[in-house]
Amino acid sequence: MANSVNQEINVNSKHKKSSDRISQLPDVLIHHILSFLSTKEAMATSILSKRWLWVWTSVPILDLQDTPFCRTDPNLHFRQFVDHVLILNKTASLDRFCLKFNLVDHPSYVKTWFRDAVSRDVKELDISVHGTESFPFLKLPFALFTAKTLHVLKLSHGVELHVPGTVSLPCLKVLNLVWIKYTNDESVSRLFAGCYVLQELALHKHAGDNTTCSNISIPTLKTLFVRFAPTGRRRHKLKINAPVLKQLNLEDNLTLEFDLEDVSSLVEANVTVSWLENRHIPLLKALSNAKPYRLFLNLVQMELHVGYGGWNLLSLLLEISDHLEVLVLAKNDNCRGLGFECSWKPPKYVPKCLLSSLSMVYFKGFEDLTYQLSMVKYILKNARVLKMVDISSNGDLPLDSKIDLLKKLLMFPRGSKACQLKFN
Repeated sequence: MANSVNQEINVNSKHKKSSDRISQLPDVLIHHILSFLSTKEAMATSILSKRWLWVWTSVPILDLQDTPFCRTDPNLHFRQFVDHVLILNKTASLDRFCLKFNLVDHPSYVKTWFRDAVSRDVKELDISVHGTESFPFLKLPFALFTAKTLHVLKLSHGVELHVPGTVSLPCLKVLNLVWIKYTNDESVSRLFAGCYVLQELALHKHAGDNTTCSNISIPTLKTLFVRFAPTGRRRHKLKINAPVLKQLNLEDNLTLEFDLEDVSSLVEANVTVSWLENRHIPLLKALSNAKPYRLFLNLVQMELHVGYGGWNLLSLLLEISDHLEVLVLAKNDNCRGLGFECSWKPPKYVPKCLLSSLSMVYFKGFEDLTYQLSMVKYILKNARVLKMVDISSNGDLPLDSKIDLLKKLLMFPRGSKACQLKFN
């Protein structure tokens, strides 16, 4: 009986030891595990045992969010909570400092938090501020712009970028500026000029951010994400001089003017535009040189609803769409039925898609205008594998005009013997 009791005690003690293997791990591994949690969750582990009581205070990542779930004490104000964490956390070097909060008080104490992070050689700083109109946007302390160890800087929403004359961020490789405000255009230029090794930039802008020009002149930049919110109609200029840029993601919802000085190393481009116009020609010309592929290498079907004066884009798009099979052309509402002659110049050379892949062409809202006839004549003559051209005339054309138009179309030479002309 005694032997069985002793065996049971031994088994239980072994079970207890084996069930708490995490506590037996070295601190460096425990810190790594806790780094995947928010600071509030990491602090909650202090109740597990004496071994865990102060472990969280040595975690080199602080993730602080102003929500009721973030605080260990529901009656503790967020300011007091952050102050409490910064006092207890003993880490001399911070890998990451994430701060997401609502600005409802004077921002001076917030700047103290940033200075504390910089003094601890922070490597990644992620700041998101949500405030109200009654409180000003948060301006960052100047010490932040000379942080020698900062590798990643992310700023979003209620932050105003007011950049001093001296900026030196020698280690910064990733910069995200999302829906923030800027004191002026010079603040943006000064910030970029002080980022000597920047490789990735995300820029989300809106019409009320106090800037008229985004001058992205960064010799080390490899990846660029640019998004302009569809608010306001104020014209904005986007200038890009990035000779080693490999990837570009652009969403244009403003009246942008493009000046792409050097994107000669571009490999991948993803572009979204709400309205294709002549102002996009510099953008498309620059993107068409993307190496080692053409811009629209895999594009097989394209539908263009082009505004008045924007038809010159057709030639450029045909030149950079090597495998295009189906082309749909139509006028936008702003010029359909007006009877205006638009400017159109044929491509300098016959595009590859016309020689080898284009098989179907649809032209909606045809008005018997000179430039429209020139387009159809050019396509019929040069498209070698074309199977059908389907033309729908404008409903305002009288019957006699439609008959005359059909006679003109039938007289055009065809490069493909299999091509059929359909006229509605």
